[in-house]
Amino acid sequence: MADFRFHVPADCFIGQDALYKLPLLFEGGPDRALLVTDPGLAEAKISERLVAVLEGRGIQLISFDDIGERPSSASVEDAVALARGSRAPLIIGIGGIRTLHIAKAVAALTPGVGTMDRWMDGDAPVRQPLPLALVPTSYRDPFLLSGGLVLTDARTGGAVFLQARRGVETAVVLDPNTLTGLSAKSASAALLDGLMSAIEGFASARDGFLSDMALREAVGLYIHALDVTIKRPEDPQARMDAVRACFLAGLGLASSAPGLGTAVSYAINARWGVPKANIAAVMVPYLLETLAQARPDKIASLAPLLCEVDPAEGAAGAAARAIESLRTRLGLLKIPSRLKDFDLALENLVETAESARRFDFMNFLPRTMTVDDVFDFIKTVY
Repeated sequence: MADFRFHVPADCFIGQDALYKLPLLFEGGPDRALLVTDPGLAEAKISERLVAVLEGRGIQLISFDDIGERPSSASVEDAVALARGSRAPLIIGIGGIRTLHIAKAVAALTPGVGTMDRWMDGDAPVRQPLPLALVPTSYRDPFLLSGGLVLTDARTGGAVFLQARRGVETAVVLDPNTLTGLSAKSASAALLDGLMSAIEGFASARDGFLSDMALREAVGLYIHALDVTIKRPEDPQARMDAVRACFLAGLGLASSAPGLGTAVSYAINARWGVPKANIAAVMVPYLLETLAQARPDKIASLAPLLCEVDPAEGAAGAAARAIESLRTRLGLLKIPSRLKDFDLALENLVETAESARRFDFMNFLPRTMTVDDVFDFIKTVY
C-alpha cells in the first residue's frame, strides 16, 4: 500500500447544544465576525440563537444574508466586499450547503485582492484564509472537511467546483437542534443526498482504509436515520444519527471523493434551480445500479446495512436486494422516480452532462466516464 497522509485541522463539535460551544474556539480572539446565513433561518430562530451566544461573549456580528435565488458567485463578491470593508477577522457560515460554500469562498478570498471570477478562471487565492466556522443546518455536505466548494457562476449560470486551501475550515459545529423545521419529505431527501455521496465515496477509485471505515458507518447511520424519519418524523434520534453521519461522511470524503450523482445533482441545481436533495433522492437507486456494475463487491458489502441478505445470493444478488430495498423506501416517501417529473427537458440536460464531467472529482470514478457516458446515465434516470 502507498504511504498514507491525512490532515483535518478543523475543531469539530458534535452533539446536543454543541452550538453554544462555538465561542470557546475564539476566547481572547476576534471582537467581530461576518455571519453568512440563510435568509430563511430568521423564522426558525436558529441564527438568532447563534447571534445571542456570540454577542454575549463580546463578538460583534455583521450579518450577510443576501443569497436568495441569485448565482452564489455574485453573493460571494458582495460578502467579500463587506468582509474587507469591515475588516472582519472571522467568518461564520450557518445554513445549508449553498450558504456554507459561500462562507468558505469568502474566507478564502477576503485576505487577498482577487475576485470570484478570477478564481473561477483558474487564479486561486494564495494567502492564508480567514478563520472559518461552519454550522450546517442540513444533513449533508460532501466537502465539509475537504476544502472543496461548488458555486454557481454568475456569468454562465453553470456550476463550478473549486478547491480552497486544505484546512480552510477552522471549526465545524454539528448540533441536531439546528436541523429542526424540515418536513419529513424534505428531511428524507436530505438524508438520501448524504447517503448518495457516502456511497459514492465508498466506491470511489480514491478509497482507502480510513474512508472505507468512516463511509460505511455513515451509510449505516444515514439508513437508520431515514428509517426512523419515515416512521417517526419528530424523533430526535434521527437527527442525532444524521449529524453523526454528516460528520463521518465529510471525514471519509476528505480522503476519498464523491462521484457521478453528486456532480449531476449540482449541475442540475445550478442551471435549472431544482433542489439538489430532490435530484439526489431520485438518482440514488440508479446510481447504486451503476456502481454495482463497476464495483459489485463494494456495493454488496453495504447491502446488510439496507436489508436482510442471504449469503448464498452472492455479490450480484446482495446488491440487487439492496437496490430494491432502497426503492421500497422511496415508494413509502412518495418521492418522484424520474428527472422528467421536475419538468426538465432532456435536450437541455446535455449541457448538464458537460458541466458535471468538468468537476475535478469526476476523475476518481470507479470507471472512466466521458460526457456521453454521463448523458447516458442522465437519460436512464430521466
